[in-house]
Amino acid sequence: MIFDPVFTWFGWGFLVLALLTVCIIPAVRGDGPRWKWFARMGIVAVLALALARPGIPIKSSTEEYEAAADVYFLVDTTTSMAAEDYDGDKTRLEGVKEDMLELAEQFPGTRLSIITFASTAATVMPLTTDHAAFASAVDVLSPEMSLNSNGSSITEAGAELDKRMASNQEERPENKSLVFYFGDGEQTAQSPIDSWSSFASRIDSGAVFGYGTPEGGKMKEPRPFGNGSGQGGEPGLGDPDEADGTGGSGGTNEEYIRDGQGNPGISKIDETNLRQIATDLGVKYHHRDGGASMSSVYTAPKYDQTLVKKDGRVTVDEYFWVPLILVFAWIAVEMVFGVRELLRLRTIQPSRRVDHRRRGGQP
Repeated sequence: MIFDPVFTWFGWGFLVLALLTVCIIPAVRGDGPRWKWFARMGIVAVLALALARPGIPIKSSTEEYEAAADVYFLVDTTTSMAAEDYDGDKTRLEGVKEDMLELAEQFPGTRLSIITFASTAATVMPLTTDHAAFASAVDVLSPEMSLNSNGSSITEAGAELDKRMASNQEERPENKSLVFYFGDGEQTAQSPIDSWSSFASRIDSGAVFGYGTPEGGKMKEPRPFGNGSGQGGEPGLGDPDEADGTGGSGGTNEEYIRDGQGNPGISKIDETNLRQIATDLGVKYHHRDGGASMSSVYTAPKYDQTLVKKDGRVTVDEYFWVPLILVFAWIAVEMVFGVRELLRLRTIQPSRRVDHRRRGGQP
């Protein structure tokens, strides 16, 4: 038996205590028959049980159509991915998100995973066939703040990818592995770029997608605290001449990241690095500028889908409705008591008026 209260346990306890207090005080004073107040206390206890949502966990098996392929999306989330030089003035990461969602449509039934890399690499979405969850994970991707960046390597995700692939290939050795890399190729770490040639024999397909322009773009960095409207001309706090970092008007709480000379920093794509990663992986490189659809530059292999039985999924049979039956039954009883009391008061009032008239009073 498990419990999952409608409110938090704190809210549940507060509500139950308040209802018990409403019943205990009149019972102590002697307002009305005490048995009714004790009965109401019992109903409060029953209601508390219902609000705690009792349930019994049940393990069940399901069947889903699944393709024998694992698709890894490696996403650059360094500060430079906020540069505004994709398809006009969109950020590079906006372009990445659009391409990821379009590319995922080519892999029905496959397991998808997202590994992001900036100063460090992390798996933000383990392999899953839930493509809706994948889309939600893509939606919340954001660049690393420049204050948190200590330099980044474009091959930072290599160790994380190797670990995930080794684990998943041990679990499902028959599955194909596909790797897609999304980034701008800008290396800011002092360490050399690692070779990824060892992955070439372990992947079935993939591609490297580059974002940005040789001219580069400026990068805005969101403020961590709301949309403040401060006074006094502080940059980013309401000064219309400095809030956007360009000297113009606009009044946002974002400003452009600046270089050591105080000028807006410029990030440029490094396609030499990106082509090197593509060569190491044994896949093709494609520059993305928003001018062509993803399907026009990459066509996914076709994988047959098979019905896979999945055990161990836990569902909960809830039984909150059982105590609620008693609660509603008592509400019906209270309504009967109320109607009877109302009828009693109506019969008493006319008799008092008649008695008053007999004594010579005015009604």
